[in-house]
This record gives sequence, C-alpha cells and structure tokens, in this order.
Amino acid sequence: MKVFIVFLGLLIANITFITYQGDLARYLRLQDFLKATAEECACGAAGYYDEEAFSRGEMLVNAVEAEKYVKYITAQAEELLEADPGGTLSYQIEILPSELPSVEVQLTLKTSDLFRLSFLKVEEVTRTAKYELVGAGSR
Repeated sequence: MKVFIVFLGLLIANITFITYQGDLARYLRLQDFLKATAEECACGAAGYYDEEAFSRGEMLVNAVEAEKYVKYITAQAEELLEADPGGTLSYQIEILPSELPSVEVQLTLKTSDLFRLSFLKVEEVTRTAKYELVGAGSR
C-alpha cells in the first residue's frame, strides 16, 4: 500500500509538471507573437511620414495614417488569435515628435486564464515595441 501511495503522489506531481510545461510553452509562443506584431505595428506606422513637414525639412509621423495601419495589423492579428486563446486585443500608440521621431506601440491581450493549473492565473499579456527614425534628425 505504501508503494501505491508513493506512486500516486509521483504521478500527480508529474502530471502537474507536464501540464505546466505545455501551458508555459503556449504562453511563451503567445508572447513572441504579440512582440512580433507590436514590432510590425511600430515599424510600419513610423513609415507613414507627414509629406508637408518633410518638404520643409522636418521628419514627422502622420498620426492618422499610422493609426490606420496599426488598426489594420491588430485586426489581422486578432483574427489569427481567435483560434488559440481568444480574447480581445487592444493597442495603444504613442507618437513622439522630437529630434528623433519615434513610434511606440503597446499591445494588450485580455483573455481567459492561460494556465490550466489552479494556482497560476494569467489573464493579460502585454508587449511593447518602439521604433525610432534615427537618421531623421541629421542633415
């Protein structure tokens, strides 16, 4: 009977560990996907420059076009995410018009619990990317 109880304890510990490993791998893949999507949004949005300001020698990001681009990319990403964890994907874009113009995009995915184990609870994943136009300020 003692061997059976020890076996049962080890079985439960191993099942818990295997469940954790599978859920963690899915969570890490989700983080990688959101990071790549945030980088794509920031890079693409920074490419939409204000043509009038550019003709005057200034480099400014066109906020309206950048917002449209980020909205399109996040809509595409949300379609891809519907199958796996579901949830809602939201974004926040910040355009900094300074000596070196930059675009920062923060993606937040709110979903049901990503881990099946009761003592782990992750319902929100946030990733941020920033893209700077380094050569823009030099003349």
